Amino acid sequence: MNALNIYGVVAGGILVALCMARATSLLARWAKVTDSLITKHLTLPYIVRRHQLYGPWSRGSILLHLSYITVNIFLVFFGDFSLTSAGRRAGALALINLTFLLSAMHLSFLADYLDITLRNYKRIHRAVGWIAIALQTFHIMMAVLVSRVDFPVHEPENFAAILGAASLGILAILSLPLFRRRVYEAFLRAHQVLVGVYVYGVLRHIPKRSHSSRLYIYIGLGTLGLTSVLQLIMLLYRNGLFAGRGPPRAIVSYHQGEKAEDYDNIKGGIIKIRIILPRSVKMPTVSLWSWTQTHPFTITSWSREKQDSLDLFVQPRQGLSADLLRYVRPITEGSVSFLALFTGPHGHYEPVSGYESALVVASGFGIATAIPYIRQMIYGYNTCTSQIRRLHLVWQVESMDIAIAAQKLLNSMLADDVMDDGYILNISIYMDKAQLAQSRLPFGEHKRAFLYQGTLGYRDIISQEASGALIERLPNIRDEPGETLVMVSATDNIRDHIREVTRDYLHQRVNFLELEYQPCS
Repeated sequence: MNALNIYGVVAGGILVALCMARATSLLARWAKVTDSLITKHLTLPYIVRRHQLYGPWSRGSILLHLSYITVNIFLVFFGDFSLTSAGRRAGALALINLTFLLSAMHLSFLADYLDITLRNYKRIHRAVGWIAIALQTFHIMMAVLVSRVDFPVHEPENFAAILGAASLGILAILSLPLFRRRVYEAFLRAHQVLVGVYVYGVLRHIPKRSHSSRLYIYIGLGTLGLTSVLQLIMLLYRNGLFAGRGPPRAIVSYHQGEKAEDYDNIKGGIIKIRIILPRSVKMPTVSLWSWTQTHPFTITSWSREKQDSLDLFVQPRQGLSADLLRYVRPITEGSVSFLALFTGPHGHYEPVSGYESALVVASGFGIATAIPYIRQMIYGYNTCTSQIRRLHLVWQVESMDIAIAAQKLLNSMLADDVMDDGYILNISIYMDKAQLAQSRLPFGEHKRAFLYQGTLGYRDIISQEASGALIERLPNIRDEPGETLVMVSATDNIRDHIREVTRDYLHQRVNFLELEYQPCS
């Protein structure tokens, strides 16, 4: 290749690169418009409302599920339309879907790797699981009703098939919300055991000559082994076991409810846990079987620097948190130390530095997952590394004890918000049940947190925040309003209401964000 050819190639490459850069910038502009339209018409509006046994389902969710179901139905009946062949293809498709379900022991690990929220990954896992169950059921029905082949139960391969089918049926029943939500910790272990029995039964049932079907399962098991080894290495490394320092410890303290009768109520108090690095925390010394329990906790601390400890804010319910409560409740002052192993921290990070104002709505223990973001936005304002200029925390609580337990955290955030007396953080706490002497009372050590009686009109506050009228601007200077973030970690009713209200203000550059942890209703 002579010099002229080299020159032509380089010049053409530069021209193509410039054209691609221009096209990328144009696509980025259209992407924002498209994202706003998708959010308004597909993501936010619900077609099926929230119910105890099903929902909620948005337009986009239903569209994706129908597309996924249609593709699987097409592949089952594509080509040979005979029911016998369709049954075989359904069995093979069930195994292909199974490879995704077997990819990891803990869903949080794979969700972090794929960089999606745990909530979305659970939806994907649930959809793939039900499709696999439906395909496997169709495969069994075609084999029994159409093929009518001899199926002697005393043969090991056939008995293994019955064992796998039975485990799949039990798994389908236990996966229903009616059973899953009542005994969730037991459901997790039963889920894993039943999947193991199903895989064993399928491997024994598949003929040795069917190499492709076995390959699907081997791929899933291989992926499971790889992710398990990686997670084990990370577990040992982050717990300091490679360095020989021994396992970390969890320092657990208790805040009793405001009423005397709350002492006997498992939900009448609040547990604070300080541990080196959390989210999924195991407590080997709490009870005989606590080593088998993995409990998800939410981090309430944030720091720009490396942290030696993180704070957890826990509402005791059942299982491991109830065991912790029984240990620390007799100690009104002080704390109890336990050996602990942790994995994580898990979770999808949501960037918040590009917003001019943020409205953070929390209810009950939803405050826990909002605090790190609030701290980060205050830090960004103090260091001029973000565009935030106003931050409003609205916290709905039922009684005073939760607010008192979090008072130290709130005072700490307000104390950090002192850059040039900017005071971008305002805190409004609305109480449902407690009776206040006045309609508006100061709360804490600063004059920017107030207690209110009743509930808030969310449409009014979102309208005010979206308008930008509450942000102080320099006179005689054209200052275009920036984007507004509505961040929610609240009960279902509050979250759904804010979701509907926010949809009406998307044209004012308002974005809606649901945090990973959402408190129970």
